[in-house]
Amino acid sequence: MSTVPNRQRRRPQPSRTSRTAGAAASTRSGARPAAGAGATATPRAAKAATPKAAAATPKAAAATPKAPPARRTPAGTARTADRPARPTRPAVGSSTTPAPVPARKPRAATTTRKASARTTGTAGPARAATPELETPAPRPAPRRAGLVPADIADALASVLSKATDAIRDNEAGSRVGTDIEHVHQMRVATRRIRAYLKAAKPALDAGAADQLRSDLSALARVLGEVRDLDVMIDRLHSEADDLGGHDGEALNRLVHQLDSRRDAARAALVAELDRKTFPALLAELDAAAERPPVSDPWADLPALAAAEWGKLDKAQAKLQRRFGGNPPDDDLHELRIYGKRARYSAELLTGKGSRARRPAAVKRYLAALAELQEVLGNHQDAAVLEDQLRELLANAGTGGTRGRRGGPSADELLAALAAGRLIERCRMRKVQARQEFPGVFGAVQRAAAKAFGG
Repeated sequence: MSTVPNRQRRRPQPSRTSRTAGAAASTRSGARPAAGAGATATPRAAKAATPKAAAATPKAAAATPKAPPARRTPAGTARTADRPARPTRPAVGSSTTPAPVPARKPRAATTTRKASARTTGTAGPARAATPELETPAPRPAPRRAGLVPADIADALASVLSKATDAIRDNEAGSRVGTDIEHVHQMRVATRRIRAYLKAAKPALDAGAADQLRSDLSALARVLGEVRDLDVMIDRLHSEADDLGGHDGEALNRLVHQLDSRRDAARAALVAELDRKTFPALLAELDAAAERPPVSDPWADLPALAAAEWGKLDKAQAKLQRRFGGNPPDDDLHELRIYGKRARYSAELLTGKGSRARRPAAVKRYLAALAELQEVLGNHQDAAVLEDQLRELLANAGTGGTRGRRGGPSADELLAALAAGRLIERCRMRKVQARQEFPGVFGAVQRAAAKAFGG
């Protein structure tokens, strides 16, 4: 067997007659001549019409300047696709036209430049221009997991409803005054509502929230006056019992000055409850609980609670820089108010409908805030009691007889001695509260880092 070099091998060329016959057979099988070709197909055109040439990739077909020929859809109607459909290779031995493959769904034009670039051509039939698509409206930004529009509305509805029920339940007891706890619970309810509305204000209708807080202010004021006197009188009587003897009796006589003031404050409270505005206020609270005035349903409740914690932390850092470990009493009281707001705003994360991402950490944070509030509350009670005792002694109206030379009577002297002993106790309690404060606030900082940290 002879070996012939590859370059000398030549495929046998069919005769002119066989090439013409092959072109005719290809035409009968459904192949179409190239656009712009004459009626009589040349050998090159006949060869391009074979299935092998039809199997060219779409990328190669798109490189030609001519527009693709119209294809026939299964319904038999001619169409011009935005992109030429991928041709299929006919089955071996099949003499019929292969079924067309469903064309790809054309891509939407992203810019006018791309749409115009596909419609340009130098020869052949013009391609139908792709119509420009209108720019769709921007979709809402994706939200974090666990954040749904109903969160803040459901949370506010729950806490507002609970607080409104507390106001109703304690109204009768607050009028009578036999149990000071009724006034306390009623006052706490009004404070909570005002704190909730303030903490969630970025997500609420500002006008509606401010109006509701303003309507609550008159009731909160008269409740506060009665509550402060209730606490003062109860604490003084308790201290008098501890002192016992003549000092206790003298202190009890001193406390009687506060009884008349409390009676006047309770009369003002009853008058406020008898006004027509009180039923209207309850109806307003019911409406707010039924449909909270939410203007931003996508508000992030944890972010609002974290913002209130940030205010508390910033206020404490400011006190530390200015006064070190011994800030004034009034500044510690203001810090206590920040703590209450932080606590009430965090309670929104535990209400009905809330989906807090770290519920266990939030509960520990609330417990730490409650402990902070207890320590600062003890400090505030001791400070207020000391100031009140000094005011009572300055009035010198204990009802006792005056001395021979117009000096203090024996009762006044005994009351002054008893008040002095009690003031010393108040100072000791303040010192203890200040010693406990750094550790308690540190616990709040650690709990807040876990509740709101990244």
